[in-house]
Amino acid sequence: MTVLPAQNVPRPAPRTGRWPLPGGRAAAGGVRAIVQGALHVWGLGPAAASLTDRLAPLIQDAAARTGARRRGPLELRLELHEPVRLLLGEVLLPGGSPGGAIAVTYGTRPVRGGGAGAWYAHVFVWPPAPGPPGR
Repeated sequence: MTVLPAQNVPRPAPRTGRWPLPGGRAAAGGVRAIVQGALHVWGLGPAAASLTDRLAPLIQDAAARTGARRRGPLELRLELHEPVRLLLGEVLLPGGSPGGAIAVTYGTRPVRGGGAGAWYAHVFVWPPAPGPPGR
């Protein structure tokens, strides 16, 4: 199957933002407020709280792991591709090189009987968080 882009249909630009994060444990503290604030400003409404609950702890973990490997300030980059319901988060090292990335796809699935639908969010993390010891 071949998928071709629609002709003469403008694609909306993704919404993006960058925020400085201090190094070490202090980086994790402000992540939740940054994510929640950005999603609220970007107009995600009720989905913002659920996405913040899913995304913030993963970004905090990536910032903590990245900060432990490197000294210095980190940067959080968020990108929302609203038409395809894709939210990207990235922790950047000094100089802009990636330290960790998270992708979240989200939306509602239709339910039988014509109800409001069931909310879902699928999360993908790179590099994967380390598993339990012994694996």
